[in-house]
Amino acid sequence: MNLTGMKLAGLIRTSLLVSLLGTTALFYAQDQGNDSKPPQDDARPEATKPARDEAKPPRQEDAKPSKQDEAKAPANREQAEHAANRTGGHIPDDKFRAHFGRQHTLVINHPTIVEGQPRFQYGGYWFSIVDAWPVGWAYTDDCYIDYVDGEYFLFDLRHPGVRVAIVVVL
Repeated sequence: MNLTGMKLAGLIRTSLLVSLLGTTALFYAQDQGNDSKPPQDDARPEATKPARDEAKPPRQEDAKPSKQDEAKAPANREQAEHAANRTGGHIPDDKFRAHFGRQHTLVINHPTIVEGQPRFQYGGYWFSIVDAWPVGWAYTDDCYIDYVDGEYFLFDLRHPGVRVAIVVVL
């Protein structure tokens, strides 16, 4: 094979590798399903955005919920209940300092499932786990409960930087 043929073969192999890596990254990104990002504003210039006629009142048939909206209603109610469940109760500061925080570790072991939500008991309180249980965490890991920005979180000592929202069950 001459030098030109070798360069062409190398170029083709490199192109295939880049395509394969790009496709893999795309599938990986889709597989992650990260819904925690807030929706971003439409960054298109005004001239390219679809026109909106907000001066006209909606027609009556537009005001009726569609079959799709009606099907989504239970899911929307469930999301609202989930958001309401994040409020929970509050532990008095003196009791919190005495039993909670980084210096007071706990092991959950076996959570109790109540109304589809995992719960555990510690320090005289029941806690409901609100967020999904992170991959790699075990119920036998040493954890601690802390209060951050008005919410309670469970932290795993083996996985610093990751936290799970919990609420005090009243």
